[in-house]
Amino acid sequence: MAMHSDNRDAGELIPLAGSLDPQCAIRVTDLGKAYRLYQQPLDFLKEIITGKPRHHEHWAIQNVSFEVLRGRVVGIIGPNGAGKSTLLKIIAGLLDATTGRVEVAGKLSAILELGTGFHPDVSGRDNIVLGGMCLGMTRAEIEAKVPWIIDFSELAEVIDQPFRTYSSGMQARLTFATAISVDPELFIVDEALAAGDTAFVNKCMKRVRQICESGATVLFVSHSSGLISELCDEAIWIDKGRVLMHGNAQGVSKAYEQSVWDIEEARNLRETKKVSQSIENTVRTGKYELGGKDLRVTSVEIVDADGKAVGVVRNGDTLRIRIFWAGLTEHTQIYASLRIDSPRLQAVAGIEGYDGGIFLDADGHMPERGSVVYEIPELALGEGQYYVSASLCRHMLPKGGEAILHYLEGAAQFSVSRRSLWHFSYLYDPKFTCHVETE
Repeated sequence: MAMHSDNRDAGELIPLAGSLDPQCAIRVTDLGKAYRLYQQPLDFLKEIITGKPRHHEHWAIQNVSFEVLRGRVVGIIGPNGAGKSTLLKIIAGLLDATTGRVEVAGKLSAILELGTGFHPDVSGRDNIVLGGMCLGMTRAEIEAKVPWIIDFSELAEVIDQPFRTYSSGMQARLTFATAISVDPELFIVDEALAAGDTAFVNKCMKRVRQICESGATVLFVSHSSGLISELCDEAIWIDKGRVLMHGNAQGVSKAYEQSVWDIEEARNLRETKKVSQSIENTVRTGKYELGGKDLRVTSVEIVDADGKAVGVVRNGDTLRIRIFWAGLTEHTQIYASLRIDSPRLQAVAGIEGYDGGIFLDADGHMPERGSVVYEIPELALGEGQYYVSASLCRHMLPKGGEAILHYLEGAAQFSVSRRSLWHFSYLYDPKFTCHVETE
């Protein structure tokens, strides 16, 4: 059984005063956290008695440096065990650093552990006050928020009962509602702590979005690259306790997403600590590619009725997307699929060939080259720019990553124009009918 203890003198957590950049809210400099790991508890005692080391040193994070400007929303992304929680606990003052320093300017609120300050024998109402004060709010501030927290948690009927009588789900809802009631200058939150049914999780994430849009400085931890792209201005990718990338949220999150899919590249990344050229390209372009060894998508075009490539489609007209392929495969039931994304990387539409029984080898023969055209009659997308990603897959249930033979991110793009003279950025812009009724 391994046990651990803190090692070395603690790093510094200090207010950010006299900064060269007054817009800086958080500065992390050469931050590190080391633990001494022992194979068994007795080794710790033997080390004290003999003075001989009986441990090995593990760095949860090492040489981490970055700055966060005021009002920026920064996503923290990385695999389990990467050091994300350790980093944020040090920034929040919940854990001492081994080396380096953290400087913070402003009142910081963090949701990293739920239930701090909650007592099982106290009512839910009184626990709100206790928990809120542990989060740094004054008694007056938290008491003013009690009605909002009760309403948000949807626990009004049991709020005066002892906390121990709540189910685990109810306890999580009350603790998260209390934690998210803050009006912070600096806010740290782990998306994974949002608990409950789908409707409640969605409500929690809506509140997180409100905080992100309020002008607060936010550090947001998530495993969802799509959510990082949507909510954040910047992203920091952490792996094995080190910052691999820090930059534009969409580019960094796409690079991380590729690393998750590309097992071989991820293994090389862990072993050599070097970033592959393909991942560097993903950071620069925001696009990535999977598979393609034997069968490939060679190009994707937006075409008109005559097969001529076009770049603009009018709302209400037919959208035609042609996917070209080349190569052979030993697999059968091959189909082409596509996804249409908005500029904010929201997946707004998609087509899977197997849904319509459209297989490229339907007659038992797979041509070495060819194309397939998907048509969407009366396009109902709103005005704006859109991106098309395409893939070649083999039909299998359940569908997994091994079903994808080749995937090409952002292979084509097109714009949609409205028939109306007015320009509105709707995502969905359908045809409609109406009539006027009078009394």
